[in-house]
Amino acid sequence: MRFIPDSINLRDYVKAPEFAPKVRRASDFLEEVATALDPVTRTEDKHPSMLSTKARQLRFRPKEITCWGGFNGHRKSMFTSQVALDLAAQRQKVLVVSLEMTPVATMTRMTRQALGSAFPGRKQIADFHRWTDDRLWLFDHVGRLNVDNSLALCRYFASEFGGQHVFLDSFMKICDSEESMDKQKAFTTGLCEVADETGLHLHVIVHCRKPGTGDESKRPTKYDIKGTGSISDQAHNVVMVWSNKAKQEKLERNPHDFDALAEPDAVVACEKQRNGSWEGALKFWHHEGSLRFCDERTTPVEPYQFQGASHA
Repeated sequence: MRFIPDSINLRDYVKAPEFAPKVRRASDFLEEVATALDPVTRTEDKHPSMLSTKARQLRFRPKEITCWGGFNGHRKSMFTSQVALDLAAQRQKVLVVSLEMTPVATMTRMTRQALGSAFPGRKQIADFHRWTDDRLWLFDHVGRLNVDNSLALCRYFASEFGGQHVFLDSFMKICDSEESMDKQKAFTTGLCEVADETGLHLHVIVHCRKPGTGDESKRPTKYDIKGTGSISDQAHNVVMVWSNKAKQEKLERNPHDFDALAEPDAVVACEKQRNGSWEGALKFWHHEGSLRFCDERTTPVEPYQFQGASHA
């Protein structure tokens, strides 16, 4: 795991490259289209995904943005932390920009998820941290980050480290005005431009409006995201994360409520995947000790395999 200090000079990365129009003949793309449509050579299945067997149809392609939405307190950051680990396990280069948690808190959570335990041993912790080198970076900063610097940071990571994924947590820590729709739209457009020019996949965590009734038992949709609709309109993928709070309340009253235990702890719904054929909702069970999201209630929680690119 590497830190990117907040003292770095991002001035050279603030300005986007000069516009260079590229008008080409349609036939110039023949070979790339043929490759994309060939069942043997098609690249779609080669793009990274989560390691969950359920989520393999959700792909994280270069030059795209995935918007991760949900109500406050519904474990969006925890879920995307696991996504970042899954990508690192596939030898993707990942930067986590957590503006709401210190790097130590972020790595403490990721360590529990990676090792599958609330109290892993010192050697396991050290092995995991060594494994993250050249896979995982953290931006060493908590608090507000302005729009220009956030975009410059993405360019910096792509240019200096060959980065492939950046997690920005969260949108409102960068563009905090819910009233300024034009500012939010401009930031979203800037994210799209940076993704396109660098090849990065940008993961942006956004918040949903609290229901007027205060009832969060109904899953939110992309139309509930705070701010301008441009956020979900311009994103290539929109994924909503929802925690089953009602289940938690039932189990607090009766830990042996078997009907409640059978319910999922979370539902993660892909509501938009512009360049993919699949959209749908996935059920997950949460393992409290490791903070890991599992495919089934009985799924064993094992440590990631630190010598390879797969997950036990």
